[in-house]
Amino acid sequence: MSTSKRFVSLHGFFAITYPTTWTQETDEAGHYLFYNQNGGQGVLRVMIMDNEFRGDGAEKLMLEEVYNQNKLFEPDLYMAGKNPFVHFAKSHEVGLQSFTVYYWATAKLDKVVLFAYTVQTAMKNMPVPEQEKSEIEQMVGTFEFLAGSHE
Repeated sequence: MSTSKRFVSLHGFFAITYPTTWTQETDEAGHYLFYNQNGGQGVLRVMIMDNEFRGDGAEKLMLEEVYNQNKLFEPDLYMAGKNPFVHFAKSHEVGLQSFTVYYWATAKLDKVVLFAYTVQTAMKNMPVPEQEKSEIEQMVGTFEFLAGSHE
């Protein structure tokens, strides 16, 4: 990302870098939304949820759980920046439309952070959504938990 902005979440739980051509908003549920303001095709939603596991190894146990629950979708486990992520994609039918959602999940302490990029399935292999997905992968690589913070 040649020109980018740094975003810090409410209460300073995490930070991420995103392209200056993208817009950041927060929805009524408290999810962070990012989208390409220059005619983009999809929306990235960043959600913070409670980790149901506690104690030593809770992060690893949660990522194993996400991986195992999504085995049908051929998940990948990989490092992006300083964090392990589980990545997979699912198709969802909403009414008469089909959407593909790309997911990236990571965990720390008592929280799970889930990235979900949604695009119409018919458009997912077109140049703009492919470029957006590439930019999101770069964004995921810049994701950082901020020290000692909880949301």
